[in-house]
Amino acid sequence: MNKKMGTRGFTTVILLLVIIGLAFYTYLNNHAGNKQEVKKSSEVDKLVNYDFENDYPKTVRETVKLHCNYMKNAYNNKFTEDELFTVNRNIRCLFDEELLAINTEEQQLQGLKDELLLYEENKQKLVSFSLAEGSQVQYNTENEKEYAKIKVTLTLSVDSVTVSVQEEYILRQDEEGRWKILGWKVMNKESAGDKGD
Repeated sequence: MNKKMGTRGFTTVILLLVIIGLAFYTYLNNHAGNKQEVKKSSEVDKLVNYDFENDYPKTVRETVKLHCNYMKNAYNNKFTEDELFTVNRNIRCLFDEELLAINTEEQQLQGLKDELLLYEENKQKLVSFSLAEGSQVQYNTENEKEYAKIKVTLTLSVDSVTVSVQEEYILRQDEEGRWKILGWKVMNKESAGDKGD
């Protein structure tokens, strides 16, 4: 009888250890998944609640990188419609007064929405972007104003075809020394399928 109780006790202990192990494994899996969720949502939160007053980008490169981050998240539908309204306002904080003057807030928001719709219809995604190094930024002075140019390469997925687009941003320094975007233009467009032809 003692032997029977010993075997039953041993089986109970093993069963408890298995249950604890499974519970711990489940906890770790959920925790890792939650961490990834938090990372994704924290980037979106940071962009939506960005503090331009106290944390304006310090360099040409940082200014353009922030703009590209906004665009990448917008084009990949990371923002809700309400957030998009705030994001549009935030993006305008990076623009030079001259660009703001020819591009009202309403026009810009509508333009952004139209472009997002176009991306969706064309099954297009902004996969990634890369900026030229700080040493490759071109500076010049004109009418006592400081200007800068920087190249950015965007990688787009268009209906499962990868396309590289090179853009050039033009920025001007304002009276407070902050770099503001005057505009940007597409330099070239290259399809991954065209490279071998």
